[in-house]
Formats: sequence, structure tokens, C-alpha cells
Amino acid sequence: MSDQIIDVFKADRLDAAARLFVSVFNAEPWNDRWSEASARARLADVVATPGFVGVALQAGQDLHGFAIGYTEQWFTGRHFLLQEMCVRTDLQRQGVGAALLDALEARLVDVEQIYLLTERDGAAQRFYERCGFRAARRTGVMTKRIPPVP
Repeated sequence: MSDQIIDVFKADRLDAAARLFVSVFNAEPWNDRWSEASARARLADVVATPGFVGVALQAGQDLHGFAIGYTEQWFTGRHFLLQEMCVRTDLQRQGVGAALLDALEARLVDVEQIYLLTERDGAAQRFYERCGFRAARRTGVMTKRIPPVP
């Protein structure tokens, strides 16, 4: 990471972030089907959320990774929802993701807890566990499909 710097994620990085997001999450192991437009819209939504905080890993003009989310009030204090984290595929498993999380955490001075959603029993869960996260004991994720309007 010698020629790379971690800095604040700014909205002017949305196009580069969308391209990186597509290249990472449309590949193994996720195999998603993001377009650059849908990825940019998702990332723009996060950036526009009140309490937004994000960091970006740059090497010159190239975006190599980012971690973004937002703070929100909970009855015990401020929490941070890590909405998206993305590291260029060829840089994964080299400490880049952990460095992004460390830089992000350093910016969360009034936050008592970080939480996120990730697939169970996969490489991402193991990565987050190595970074000090644990599965929540009392909460789970529930989903409901809404049928399309004819």
C-alpha cells in the first residue's frame, strides 16, 4: 500500500466507485448482476443519507477500494451501518480491507457500534470476524418479497 492513500470518500468518486463495485460484485463469489447505473444509484443513495461517512483507497487517480455507510441514532447512542465495502479483486487478502475499516473507524468518533449485513458462512463473514465483528445474538434479518404491480 506504499503508493496508495486512504482519504475521505467524496461524491466525485461515484462513477469510479460504481465501476469498481460492478467489477467486484459481478464476479465470484457474489455473481451479482449490477449495471454501472444501478451501482451508481445505490452508492449515491448511501452518500446522500444524513450521517454519511466513507473512506476511499486511491493510488494516483485510480480508486482501489472504499467503505461507506452512515451513522444513525439508537437509544444507547450513535451506531454506524456499513452499507458497502469494496476492494479491487486483485488486492483482496492483502490487508487493504482491514486498513479501510481501520481508517473508517478512526472517523467514527461519536459512534459506539458498527454493524453490517453480509452473507453467512462465506469469505466476507470470515473477513469481518478477523476484523473484530461477531454475529449478533439477538437480531436477524427478515425479508419479504413484494409482488410487482400489474
